[in-house]
Amino acid sequence: MKKDIEYVKLVTSTNKLIFDEICAFLEDNSIPYFVKDEGDYMRLISGFSLYEKGIYVSEDDFDEANELLVYFMNDNDTSGDLSFDWS
Repeated sequence: MKKDIEYVKLVTSTNKLIFDEICAFLEDNSIPYFVKDEGDYMRLISGFSLYEKGIYVSEDDFDEANELLVYFMNDNDTSGDLSFDWS
């Protein structure tokens, strides 16, 4: 019996450039993820969304993805562009 994969939020952002760079960074490091956009209906109406998009990774990949995110943040000026939900 396969174990269900549990996903957790890694980070959210409204900055599309930073968001796309983080997604590419995860892809380059073979970490699967999915994106949840809270403003899909706004995107349909206006072509863009003011709402944050979240990047989710599996619980098994979270620690590695988090380390890569910290490395990414130290290498780039991302202050104010990202928010975290670390409980």
